[in-house]
Amino acid sequence: MRRLETENNASRTHEHAAAQARAEILRLAESQRATLATSFADLLGDGGPPEETADDMIRATREWRDTSSYMK
Repeated sequence: MRRLETENNASRTHEHAAAQARAEILRLAESQRATLATSFADLLGDGGPPEETADDMIRATREWRDTSSYMK
């Protein structure tokens, strides 16, 4: 009986954390709605810093990938 109660509490805690995460993602998406691209030119952007090299972009992508908060 004690084990079942512990599992139920853990499940509730996980569900609560997941609900909070969903709410935060929705809040962020709503706040950024005005900055979404509306054309192909917007998607391209300004190209970033003119002095940025391909190596710089690859390095930044690898750092982002290694520190990203997405679920693994």
